Amino acid sequence: MKVIYLDLETYWSATHSLTKMNPIEYVMHPETEIQSIAVKEQGEQTYVIFGEDNIKGWAKDTDFSNALLVGHNLSGFDSMLLAWRLGIKPKAWGCTLAMARQLGYAKTVGGSLKKVAADLGLGEKLSLEATNTKGKKLADFTAEEAHLMAQYNAVDTDLCAGIFNTLAPKVGMRSLRLIDMTIRMLVEPEFVVDKELLVSTLDEIQTAQQQVLLNVARSVLPEITDVLSDEALAEEARKILASAPKFAKFLEAKGVPVPMKQSPTNPDKMIPALSKTDQEFLDLQEHDDFEVAAAASARLGVKSTILESRIQEFLKVSNCCGGKLPIALSYYGADTTGRWSGTMKMNQQNLPRVNPAKPSPSDALRNCLLAPKGHKVVVADLSGIELRVNHFLWKSHQAWHCSRQTQLKLIYIKTSPVSCITCQ
Repeated sequence: MKVIYLDLETYWSATHSLTKMNPIEYVMHPETEIQSIAVKEQGEQTYVIFGEDNIKGWAKDTDFSNALLVGHNLSGFDSMLLAWRLGIKPKAWGCTLAMARQLGYAKTVGGSLKKVAADLGLGEKLSLEATNTKGKKLADFTAEEAHLMAQYNAVDTDLCAGIFNTLAPKVGMRSLRLIDMTIRMLVEPEFVVDKELLVSTLDEIQTAQQQVLLNVARSVLPEITDVLSDEALAEEARKILASAPKFAKFLEAKGVPVPMKQSPTNPDKMIPALSKTDQEFLDLQEHDDFEVAAAASARLGVKSTILESRIQEFLKVSNCCGGKLPIALSYYGADTTGRWSGTMKMNQQNLPRVNPAKPSPSDALRNCLLAPKGHKVVVADLSGIELRVNHFLWKSHQAWHCSRQTQLKLIYIKTSPVSCITCQ
């Protein structure tokens, strides 16, 4: 395959940027103008093309059937522009940020193009702010600004090429294939979204959340229930739940154990752990009891529950993608285990399980994902996978199987089975 290194620059402003919007929404937004692209083929000089129409013409005239396209953070941004806005379908996709994560850069210098390139001694990244193009469409660029943008764009691409050629031998072909697969899950979506289910569930959640707040206000402040409107009562309930003692009483009334922690001033005293830094309290936002989850979100000052936000994100993204839902994952996002991590506010690896015996509004997150015609959805899970892989790699005398954990009966056949680590 021929390798083509790319870097795209787009319109951005204080209110219209990747920090303000879901990347998928940003990519497909009509305000997102593709302003320039820097291209480098192996052994050739980097060149820059300005203007979306000119870039589309280049894409149409270029043969990508045997090309590996590489960019820094290509899996999180540029790949969507290339695939969805420019119609490019290469033989393979590559991402130097994903490669850097695999090699531990996230734990050392960081994964940005600037820091990885500097660590490898490849050169210095230029400043985007110095181009003075923030908040400007391409038509508003001065000749000097266009010149600076071309330099900035080209340097990014040259640094990316240097990073790829340095890191590729270290990560290996198998990892490059996995990175390609990860990007394809994003840019070639297959899941069809049941929007009706999501919309009806969202309405159900918002109605139920409002009712939770009203119930709290009416139980604590009965004297004002006939005086204030429902909206005003809901706001009063938020104030009530902001009180730690009152929130603790609410949990006790629901039969939910109040999270506790050691007092910072008295080591012998335990106090309610109900602050924004207490993980056990934060986890209540995803409690099985919707009233508890809604109340926890209200105490945090969040207008929407986590479930509500995820449903809204699914709807927003599928609307951008013609009714389909991309699978957005970061390759080697969990830098200790090497697992993929969720990204773009969807985290589809961690959807709540569906229990047919106990229906829940969160069931909509899984049930809305429909297979396209002629296909089926198969749900699988790898139980205790880190434990099993470590047993194999270290040739442990521990058994791979524990009846308390799984029904899979995989035994390391060279040793006699004994109880697993978690049961000792």
